Amino acid sequence: MALPQNTILFLGFVLVVVALTWLHHARVSGGRLPVRRPLPALETLRAALGRGAETGQAVHVSPGASALGAADGSRATAAELLAGLLVAERVAGEAALNGAPILLSSGDVVAHLALRGSVRQAYQVAGQAQDYDPARVQLLAHRDDLAYAVGITTLHARQPLEASATIGGFGQEYLLIGEDGAQRGLPQVAGTTGSVALPLMMLTTPATLIGEEIFAAEAYLGPPGPAAARLLTQDVLRSAAIVLLLGGFVYGLIQPSLGLPPLPGL
Repeated sequence: MALPQNTILFLGFVLVVVALTWLHHARVSGGRLPVRRPLPALETLRAALGRGAETGQAVHVSPGASALGAADGSRATAAELLAGLLVAERVAGEAALNGAPILLSSGDVVAHLALRGSVRQAYQVAGQAQDYDPARVQLLAHRDDLAYAVGITTLHARQPLEASATIGGFGQEYLLIGEDGAQRGLPQVAGTTGSVALPLMMLTTPATLIGEEIFAAEAYLGPPGPAAARLLTQDVLRSAAIVLLLGGFVYGLIQPSLGLPPLPGL
């Protein structure tokens, strides 16, 4: 029985992604690291972790109030949440190594469980499993953006923080979070891909990750390895998608005048 054309294309795409990831992993393992442009926002986060190890003040990290697989959600929101979870895992790993206290929050039950698991794993990988405290991973609300924002402002007021990193899925509720942090003089690191929250982040903190930069943050925060290989693969796939879109646009312009067959979907 022959496979449908869509299935064949999907399998071919998966094989290409696997092959690219393997090749880039071999490249990174061999020490051939790419030149990456600096992301000052992540340097701000690293500096806060260093200060926290000395002062004993926690660094707050939040992947947002978005949910995995929400009925009213979108793929972009789920991708932002996954990016935020990966950043939280990297921050937890670095905090476990240098002894900096951290405080993590989430706004969805499923995301909360994923956050606890990733942070616990980060401490185990760092060899500091005994320092993992589940009470430092807090569920502030469940799929209520405003309640979650109020919960974060309560964290700001309840204890002194070295910095607050809100990277993931956020909407207009970020105005309450960012403005409260700015008024308290709290160093903030923010990032999202949403067009609603992004301007609010840029207004309240200069340390802002813009758009796709949140997906690269994992590779910047962690040691060279699989994360860097995934970043290189994403760059190749993104470049290929741009080339295909431009090629399809140009083909659509010249197709009528040259009598060329139309492309499917155009």
